[in-house]
Amino acid sequence: MAERARLSADDWVTAALDVLVNDGIGAVKILPLARELDVTRGSFYWHFENHKALLNRLLEVWEETNSGTIIAAATRDGGIIERYIALMRCWLSMERFDPHLEVAVRRWGRSNPELWERLRAADERRVEAFIAMLAPEVPDPTMALHRARTMYYLQMGWYELEVDVPLDARIESCTSYFEIYVGRPPSDDERAAILAGLRV
Repeated sequence: MAERARLSADDWVTAALDVLVNDGIGAVKILPLARELDVTRGSFYWHFENHKALLNRLLEVWEETNSGTIIAAATRDGGIIERYIALMRCWLSMERFDPHLEVAVRRWGRSNPELWERLRAADERRVEAFIAMLAPEVPDPTMALHRARTMYYLQMGWYELEVDVPLDARIESCTSYFEIYVGRPPSDDERAAILAGLRV
């Protein structure tokens, strides 16, 4: 009973997420996790029905942390600048979005057809949120779709390629990416607002 009280389900999830990110889905196993947490397997079964239940919870965390955060940023109250700043803060890891988890889940999905379909559905929801974000600035639906995809696919590729650019340079570049995504350069006031919103 002592170890059950000492560990929560979240402790198991946190440990499993760490293993997923660092070693891949094949390493997310109950006994090694129990050893890492210094408890018996019985502690695991106090919180989860089985291994699949743990994996489902990892995907729920990914949905909440990554998809939920991105979509909330792109559809938040305000205009294009407020939404753009919120989204860039996700991309720059200033909010809950976890790029390492994103890459790990996508690698997991390559060996799991059911998860791959779930990833594709998540991609569609994210792009739809970006289309809604851009719609007031890009009224042509076809162009809004292409710009939304450019915005999304570029960032997903950035994570997969593990591009290493200093944070200050990435923040500064966000004003240039605005023109690529939106189709016009930001005004002086908009540029200042973007930089101020990302340098907080």
